[in-house]
Amino acid sequence: MLLATIRAEIEKVLREFGVANVDYSVTFTEHDTFGHVTTNVAMVLAKQLNKNPKSIAQDIADNVDKKLFTKIEVAGAGFVNFTLADEVIRKHSSISTDEIVKGIQDSFPLANKTVLVEYTDPNPFKIFHIGHLMTNIIGEAIAGIHEVAGAKVKRINYQGDVGRHIAITIWAILQPENKTTFDTLVADVTIPIKEKVEWLGRMYAYGYKIFINDVETKASDEIVVNAVTAINRQIYEKTDEEINNVYTIGREWSLEYFETLYKMLGTKFDSYFFESVAAPIGMRIVEDNLTPAGKAVFERGDGSAIIYNADSDAEAKLHTRVFVNSAGLPTYETKDLGNMHLKLEAFPEADKSIVITGNEQDDYFKVLFRVLGLLYPETGNRLTHFHYGHGMMRFADGKMSSRKGNIIAGDEMIDMAKEVVHAKFAESRITDTEEKEKVIEQVSIAAIKYSVLKQAIGKDIIFDFEKAISTEGDSGPYLQYTYARLSAVARQSLVSITVTDKNRSLLFTLSQYADVLYEVVHDVAPQKLLTYLVQLARSANSWYGSDRIQGSTENEYLAHTIKEVLEHGLSVLAIATPERM
Repeated sequence: MLLATIRAEIEKVLREFGVANVDYSVTFTEHDTFGHVTTNVAMVLAKQLNKNPKSIAQDIADNVDKKLFTKIEVAGAGFVNFTLADEVIRKHSSISTDEIVKGIQDSFPLANKTVLVEYTDPNPFKIFHIGHLMTNIIGEAIAGIHEVAGAKVKRINYQGDVGRHIAITIWAILQPENKTTFDTLVADVTIPIKEKVEWLGRMYAYGYKIFINDVETKASDEIVVNAVTAINRQIYEKTDEEINNVYTIGREWSLEYFETLYKMLGTKFDSYFFESVAAPIGMRIVEDNLTPAGKAVFERGDGSAIIYNADSDAEAKLHTRVFVNSAGLPTYETKDLGNMHLKLEAFPEADKSIVITGNEQDDYFKVLFRVLGLLYPETGNRLTHFHYGHGMMRFADGKMSSRKGNIIAGDEMIDMAKEVVHAKFAESRITDTEEKEKVIEQVSIAAIKYSVLKQAIGKDIIFDFEKAISTEGDSGPYLQYTYARLSAVARQSLVSITVTDKNRSLLFTLSQYADVLYEVVHDVAPQKLLTYLVQLARSANSWYGSDRIQGSTENEYLAHTIKEVLEHGLSVLAIATPERM
C-alpha cells in the first residue's frame, strides 16, 4: 500500500530520532497543490519533544529517502507534504487487484474466519418493500467487504413465516368475498406468480385495516381480533386443515417470488431460516432459563408474560422486553433466540454474526445481544455479534406514492427506475432485444444500489430518479458507462506504462486503490469505495478525452488496468458491469 510505504519511511526517520509508538496520520491530500501525501506527525511530536513542529517537520523532510519524492514541503503549522516520484506512482498503480486483495487479507485477522451475514429477511404473505430492498443492498455490500478481508461469508435469510401478519392475511383470505378469488388463483397456473403475491399483499392490507379498527373501537367484542388470535395459534399448532392449506400455498407463492427478486439483485443465499422453526426452539431456551430454574435470565412479568427485566440487570443499562406474551406465544425476541441457535447449529465454527435491519431496531438488538451473552457466556471470547441499522429512503420530490398502496414494493421501485432508463436507452447501440433488456435491468438496479450505498450506513437516503440514472456524474450508471467505454479499447498487453503529463494524475488515483480498499474493509464503509470509484472514473474519462487510446499499446493496457479496478470495486458491492451500454 502506498500510504504504508510513506509511513515506513517516516518511521525510519523517527527511529533515528529515538522516537517510537507515535499515533499520527498519513493521508492523501485533497488537492495536488499540497502534493500527493501529507502527515501531521511533526505536530503530534511537538509536545513530546518540546520543539517547534515546523522544525521537526523540516528534520523529517531532510532525512527521508529523496528518491521517493520529487518535492517535500513543510506547510501550515507543521504539516509535511510529499509529492511522489513518477516511479513510485507507476509502481503502485500497476499492482493487480489480486495482489491488493492478498495484501489486505494478510493484514486482517478475518482471513479464513467464518462470518454470518443475515439480511433482507422479507416476510411471506407481505410485500417485499423498499426497506427489504435497502437491507439486501447493504447486506450484499457488507458480505462482499468481509470477503475481501478473506472471511468465509455465509449469507443468511431469516424470514417471518409465522406471526400475526400471516394470521391477519389468512383471516382476510377466508372471508367469502375473497376465498373465491384465492381458489381461482390456486387453480389457474397461467397467472404469474407476481400477481398472486401482489394479491396476498392486498389481502394483508384489507385484513389489517379491519383488525386495527376492531382493536381501536373494540367493535363487536373484538370478534376479528379474537379470530386472528385463534388463527395465529392454529398456524403454530397446525390443527386446522383449511388454514394449513391456505398457509402452505401462500408461503410457497411468497418464497417463489422472493427468489425472482434475489436473482435480479444478484444475491444467492447459503441458508434460509424461518420463524416457524425458530419459535419452538426459542421457547425452549426461554423456559430453560426462567427463574428460579436455569440461569435466571428471564422472569415472569405482568399478565404471565415472560420478560427480560432490565432492572434485574442494571449494569447493562438497557430496557425491559417481552419474550413470551400473556397469550403464551413467542415474540420476535424469542424467535431470534431460536434463529441464533439455528445459525450456530448450521455453522458451529462461526466467529462473527452480523444482522442488517432498519435502524429503528438498534435498541432491540442491544437487548438481544445482551441476552445472548447471558445465555452463552462461553461463546463470548470467540463469537462476536454486530447489528448494522440503515436509515429510511425518501424520494426527492417528497412523494411516497405507490401503485399498490401506501408501501412501495421493491419490484415497483425497480420497475420505476427501468421506465426512466428505457427513455435514456433510446439511442443505445445495443440492437439485440434480450441483451438490451438485461442491460437496462442492470443499470436500473445499479442506480438504486449506488444511491443506497453512497451514504454512510445508518443515514437516511434521498432518492432522485433523474440523478440516480444519470451517466454523467455521481451515480451507478456513470461508473457502468465508464467501464463499458473502457471495455471498447482495453487490451491486456502487460507492458510497462510510462508516466506522462497526460496520465500522471490518473495513475496517482489508480495507485490509491489498495489504501482505499484497506480503509473500506477496516471501517466496513461501502460509501468510501464508491467515492473512490467515482474519482477514478472522472480521472479516466478526462484522460480518455485528452489522449489517444486505440493504437497505443500502453494506453490500451492502462484502459484495461482501470477497467479491472472498476470491475473489482463494483463487484465487491454486487453492482453489475455490462460490457456495452
